[in-house]
Amino acid sequence: MKKFLRLSTQEERWKQASDEDLLQAYRQTGDRELVAELFNRYVHLVYGACRQYLKNREDCRDAVMAVFEKTVIQARATEIQHFNKWLYSTTKNCCISNLRDEQRAIRQQEEWEKFEKNDAEFMENEGFLRLCHKRTNESDTSHIVEQAISELEEGQRTCIRLFFFEKKRYKEIANATGFSEKQVKSHLQNGKRRLGVILGEKFQESQ
Repeated sequence: MKKFLRLSTQEERWKQASDEDLLQAYRQTGDRELVAELFNRYVHLVYGACRQYLKNREDCRDAVMAVFEKTVIQARATEIQHFNKWLYSTTKNCCISNLRDEQRAIRQQEEWEKFEKNDAEFMENEGFLRLCHKRTNESDTSHIVEQAISELEEGQRTCIRLFFFEKKRYKEIANATGFSEKQVKSHLQNGKRRLGVILGEKFQESQ
């Protein structure tokens, strides 16, 4: 791994300083060269720990950067005891968080693919219902689904909200909107297809 920052000539003395002295000096001055010197002592171990959790090298590099940025903030704001242990724990938590985000994105994509497989039975499609009902259970999915629906044409958006979220029947939707039942079915079908495109793109962006 590359060094994050190099100490200037006048600060070479810090290379011989203990972790505790560097932490104390950083808390007092806020000089990022000091926390970078401290982090550089362990960066190879941080990267190695990331490799244990994350398969992709780019993900590992991103995780190392995230840990460094967290160190910059936390080492100034809190008094860290046993820096090497704190750094390992922080690295592990960062990697676990990344894995959870990745798994959530995979689950979202799988939900949508399950929905797509039942295209012919759209009105009875439980996959889509489950995906929509997760609006109230998972904030990430809620935001993505809600944003996707808002991008539909007005007729499609209205019919999908009434059918799936308010559980209205075709006739009830027709009475509420002025559409014929045939138009309601058309709006639902076309809206579903449009959602397929929008959600597919948004799930990819969230990974």
